[in-house]
Amino acid sequence: MITVRELIQVGGFDESSVLAGADSLENELLNVTSFDSPDGHRWLRSGEFVLTTGFPFLSQQKTCTKQLITLIDELVAIGTPGLAIKLGRYIEDLPEAVLSHATKKAFPILSFPMDKAWSDVIVPVVQYINDKQRIELDRTHAIYERFHHFLTGGAPISTLTDLLSDILAAPVSIHVPQHKWKWDSSFGSFPRDDSLDKRYGQRAPIRLIQEPLSRQKEGIHVRWLIHNQIVQGTIIIGQRERDLYAWEKVAIEQSAALLSLEMQRQRAIQETFQRFRNDFLQQLVSGQIFSHEMLMRKADEVGWELSDHYIAMLLSTSPHDKTGMELWQENHHFLNALHSFFSSNGTILYGLDQENRVLLLVPKSILASTESLSQWLQEQCLKTFTKQLDQPVFAGIGRYHPEREGIVRSYREALVSLQTALHSASPANAASFRVKSYHDLGLERIMYAVDPATEAQAFAEECLGKIQSYDREKNGQLLQTLQVFLQADGNYAEAARRLYVHKNTIKYRIQLIREWTGLNAENGHDQMLLRIAITAHVIGHRL
Repeated sequence: MITVRELIQVGGFDESSVLAGADSLENELLNVTSFDSPDGHRWLRSGEFVLTTGFPFLSQQKTCTKQLITLIDELVAIGTPGLAIKLGRYIEDLPEAVLSHATKKAFPILSFPMDKAWSDVIVPVVQYINDKQRIELDRTHAIYERFHHFLTGGAPISTLTDLLSDILAAPVSIHVPQHKWKWDSSFGSFPRDDSLDKRYGQRAPIRLIQEPLSRQKEGIHVRWLIHNQIVQGTIIIGQRERDLYAWEKVAIEQSAALLSLEMQRQRAIQETFQRFRNDFLQQLVSGQIFSHEMLMRKADEVGWELSDHYIAMLLSTSPHDKTGMELWQENHHFLNALHSFFSSNGTILYGLDQENRVLLLVPKSILASTESLSQWLQEQCLKTFTKQLDQPVFAGIGRYHPEREGIVRSYREALVSLQTALHSASPANAASFRVKSYHDLGLERIMYAVDPATEAQAFAEECLGKIQSYDREKNGQLLQTLQVFLQADGNYAEAARRLYVHKNTIKYRIQLIREWTGLNAENGHDQMLLRIAITAHVIGHRL
């Protein structure tokens, strides 16, 4: 492929022969042909430069301006890069309207000298194209050879920047954040575009998948590295005043292929290693590891340094209209996204549990409370990853329980919290993320518990224990008042009559109960929870 400018030089034209489209001489052509029939352009192929006497443009021995303009439009639509016309044979001059229209359409028109034969242009141009293609093939073959030696020679992948830089004679940079690759060639430097960083880890638009190599501002070219429609990284090539040649694109694509192979290898290693971590996490949350020595040995095998106390968190994508395999794929992809986020923080343990939900064990030392943990999860994690996944993400957070034995209990609480978050969302109105913390749950923690009766008894102790402590310390009657108030279906007057006190006394005591437990006995939902707590307390003490 050559340009119209090269055709002018090789075909023996001079600069004065350019009649129109002087700013479009970089149009590329594949071949040169001629036609002299009114409908000859119907058999042209895209990329063929046209030679003509101008005879098809005559109408009753006069130049037809309208017909010429129509022909130019049809040639542009075909992909013709330009034409050369023998002025003086049939047409003395082209109308100004035609030349203006050709310039507007970026369609070069040349004046073909009368003393030249078609072959005087066609033969040297075709030979020049063939020579240029031969050079392109030789260069391309040499590039394949260099990359073959690079691949078989065992050179570190980080030296790929210098190889590509040497071939292109331009600075090169490779950046893949997930694998912590940030390599620059030794061949000079170029301005860094921080806007590229915003795309890493994001879903690639269709145009980027179809054309991963693009020219950016200041002549910098970027080859996007994409896997599973997610932007993994970039190859950045320094400034070019022109478009890339075919052999240069081959070198860039070869580099992208080698990087893709290395990323696949790294992912395979990472996934194998992650399976061992998943098994270890499952043993932790199920309480299968009993001895301290075994725990430390297994933690060392997977490269984790354990903390003394953890809070469990479970995350999953929306289950609505999803098969088990689809959920596994989405959660596995979610885990990969989390890997780049948590790999720099060795204190957080992460993986998939037995049901392929994303499991996080967060050291209690990171945050002061589970409330701040919920806020941290929403602000730091889910807002970022829901953009990548383009779908809702749900999370459940357990409470802190001391020692490593508390991990089992915290995990079970996280599971109940996650189930609550999942069931509280409808397919039609699912938020981008939804977090439920166990300490905020009421009825749900009992409904979804493995042993509802035991959970109800624990809930009763948490709620009523504060009331009983107040009664002992203040010689109060809060627990009795609560029981009577509930028996009276929340009627202050009836409760006061049964306890032989003023109605305002009942109101005061109910307000104290609200302050101590956080539950409003006048509210239907909270009243039901208090009824469960009272029932579990009474029955639990009698059994």
